[in-house]
Amino acid sequence: MKKIDYDYIAENISSLSKISVRIFLNRQQTGAYHPARFPKDPASPYLHMLLQIDEGVSYYISPYEHFYGIVRHGDHALILGPTFQIAPSREKIREFMFSLNLKSNYMEQYRQFLNSITPMPLELFLHELCLIYYYISDRKLNVADVVIYDSHSRITKQNQSKKTALMQNSLNAVADAHAAVSSESANGSGVSHNSVWFEKEMLSCVREGDPKRLEELFRHHSAGRPGKVASTYLRQLKNIFISTATLLSRAAIDGGLPAEEALTLSDRYIQHAENYQDPEQIMNLQYHMVIDYATLVNEIRNGVRYDRFTRTAVAYIREHLSEDFSMEQMARDLYISRSYLSAKFKEETGMTLSQYKQKQRILKAQSLLKTTDRSILAIATYLGFSSQGYFQNIFKKITGMTPKAYRSQ
Repeated sequence: MKKIDYDYIAENISSLSKISVRIFLNRQQTGAYHPARFPKDPASPYLHMLLQIDEGVSYYISPYEHFYGIVRHGDHALILGPTFQIAPSREKIREFMFSLNLKSNYMEQYRQFLNSITPMPLELFLHELCLIYYYISDRKLNVADVVIYDSHSRITKQNQSKKTALMQNSLNAVADAHAAVSSESANGSGVSHNSVWFEKEMLSCVREGDPKRLEELFRHHSAGRPGKVASTYLRQLKNIFISTATLLSRAAIDGGLPAEEALTLSDRYIQHAENYQDPEQIMNLQYHMVIDYATLVNEIRNGVRYDRFTRTAVAYIREHLSEDFSMEQMARDLYISRSYLSAKFKEETGMTLSQYKQKQRILKAQSLLKTTDRSILAIATYLGFSSQGYFQNIFKKITGMTPKAYRSQ
């Protein structure tokens, strides 16, 4: 049995890819190589969980869409990450740092550290993991052999990523329908009841503008195995994607989305899909396309469609939600006058900028109360409220209950 120098591997991988690499022996950390000197290891919330994975090669998608790779051989394990396909937004980085309970004076420093990580395509990251595994085990794996986990999955040998399952379900539904229709044309046989039902339900959710019911549909129902509609797997996914985009655009038009917008959106999604060479990218894009159409129809039906100006203002507020910014600063950053920004926003949304910002902060507070164990004071401070008491009063005014009651329900 050859002797493996894990420190040599970890140090060089970290230097080449600018990704942190940690070494574990019998689940005890024996070394770590970081391209930047983090004040707190960004993987620290996940290490205990990642060390429970016993596959040779796997990767984990954190709630903040960071990727972590796990390579295991015998009693040794290498944990790589974080990396990401697309650099996280400023607000996402601040939220992640908040989850690590970092002191405020580390905030900007930590943001710069994360921004220094070069985004890496997922397929390239998986190939890197397989190559490391081959070097230390002499066993060859394909990217398709890599086990996927995410923040909603229990870490067990049998459990696959629920997020991937959701995306795959939407693909399988249309694929089964296509295969069944082809079979019906050729043999005169009927189509699968489950496949047709699933497709009708999916399109009904889009037509009615119901993204929540759509997510529940993907979560609880499987459409079965896809039929073959192309000579290669990648081409099959793209063909299914194009067909799905066509069906979705028609359903969205029936639901009230202007035809030009629905068809333009379909064209844009198809162009993105054609440029992808990674099956998972296509599955991910398709899942978000289905949700996107349902959300747009929902906005039409509820009368909350905004023009481009207001969407830009809304995006700015969400991007800087946890930061202490003034409306004057926002107007300067958007290159418009403060008075015009306020008047236009109120006309379009029926709310002042301050009211909208406050409402969005309460929505974020609800999420943090449910997904973190941080104190109510810490959440109030992070979201820019002047005191815990003021935060609790606003929270109750908007939600009808106190933060403590909301967390415990």
